[in-house]
Amino acid sequence: MEQEDYIKRQIDQLGRVLGKIFADLTGLRTQGQTGEVLEAADHSLKSELGLNIDELTSISTENFIPTLQTGRNFNHDSLDTLADILFLLAEEPDHDGSGKEHRRKLYDRSLVIYEYLDAVSGTYSFDRHLRMEKIKSMR
Repeated sequence: MEQEDYIKRQIDQLGRVLGKIFADLTGLRTQGQTGEVLEAADHSLKSELGLNIDELTSISTENFIPTLQTGRNFNHDSLDTLADILFLLAEEPDHDGSGKEHRRKLYDRSLVIYEYLDAVSGTYSFDRHLRMEKIKSMR
């Protein structure tokens, strides 16, 4: 019983951390600090998940969900928040055009999570479906 409480606390903590990253990203984004957005997200993800953005995008789409679920205690809400973070990062302006492939990978990883959640979640999310359609239309 005590181990279940510990795991639940870890899952809740992960959700709070991802929520904070998401809030920080949207705050920096609205202030026009796009350079700091990627750096802040990269640092936070590395310190909390043990994976930075490049490591997340280097995981194949086929292994993405199993890799996230193995030893990281992701629940559906945490996965949804991570997908939102990846989507927001992909939405950042690319001023010199050098990050097109990186943006595609971010979109692809967020789409993998959204599709997984759509398949396993009993809750319909209009926002999720809008983002999925936007990503699919960009391919």
